Amino acid sequence: MSNTIVQLSNTIVAPLTVSEKTTNTIQESVPEANNDLKEKSRWINCSFKNATQFNYTVVNSYFSSGRYWKAPEGNGPFSSMSFSCCNGDNAMTGVSGGTAFNMWLDSKQSFDFAVGWTNPLVGTIKAGVVESANPEAGYEAATSEGGHIRSKNFYLGKDEKGNTTKFYIQVSASPGNDPMSFVVQQVATED
Repeated sequence: MSNTIVQLSNTIVAPLTVSEKTTNTIQESVPEANNDLKEKSRWINCSFKNATQFNYTVVNSYFSSGRYWKAPEGNGPFSSMSFSCCNGDNAMTGVSGGTAFNMWLDSKQSFDFAVGWTNPLVGTIKAGVVESANPEAGYEAATSEGGHIRSKNFYLGKDEKGNTTKFYIQVSASPGNDPMSFVVQQVATED
């Protein structure tokens, strides 16, 4: 299977700079779950790290059970945020669902992905990710081992010195309670 190469119109950050900023972003700590959340029977505190030069937005959410305690928000390049989920009030359920995100690569091109998470009343904690704008697909991709994806496309652009840069987007999902981890990376590749 061959990947499509998509030409981007904006300036691409040089690979060495991306690597340095990725390291700093991944090392950022995300606050632990607060005590009120921990009082819930089922809960998840999610760490979301955007180790790319691109802004992202939340597109949609899906819940099989439960609700957000703190909903995810869009954010900028090389940034971290957290969101948390819990069982519903007065409900004897767990928390399971997914969130879809959109990352704008330039004024015309974007990359859609959805993450999934579960901490059910019966069963195991799971995390997953899929290239899709459908949050339910993220939920369905969740496994006890977690997972990762590479964008179906490669992206090509010029850095600030006019050098051609080729990269793909990689997203990983690691299950856990505090935190469950999702990391989005811009990975340079050679021809």
